[in-house]
Amino acid sequence: MANLFIAVVTVAILLAAMAGLAQGSIVPQSTASNSLKALQNRTGDIARTAMTSLDSSVLAAGSEVELTVRNDGQTPLHRFQLWDLLMTYEDGAGLQIQRLAYTTDSSPSAGEWTVKGIYKDAGDATPEAFQPDIVNTGEEFIVQASISPAIASPSDNSFVLATDNGVALTVPFAY
Repeated sequence: MANLFIAVVTVAILLAAMAGLAQGSIVPQSTASNSLKALQNRTGDIARTAMTSLDSSVLAAGSEVELTVRNDGQTPLHRFQLWDLLMTYEDGAGLQIQRLAYTTDSSPSAGEWTVKGIYKDAGDATPEAFQPDIVNTGEEFIVQASISPAIASPSDNSFVLATDNGVALTVPFAY
């Protein structure tokens, strides 16, 4: 009888230990599964993001640059405050590399950039009609950047515009 009692207690302890181990392995599996799903979603977003440069122009005696971009991907472009804009340009004294800060101000100060407008067609200034402040597939937007010191003429320069999901557009331009 004593042996039966010891066997029952031993089996109960073993079952409790196995249940604890099983629970301990399920939680990390769930976490890993959720991480994998998030990674797949982000990878899909990146694969569906594409931008094309349509035009660039230097204005205000070299202190402003405008870049017209079309969304050629399937991912809507927005949250510009999370984007990066880097400019590499010559200012007469040498090479300048600047990371510009995003502003919602319609006239950016030196060292800032903004989205001047979102259009169905930027060439004839046809405004967007669907989802304001979001650049949908086929829509175009104009980036306006203000820099100091000004760009020297003649010079070869470049923009790098990077979205919040890491897709970057590099645009060389001359002045």
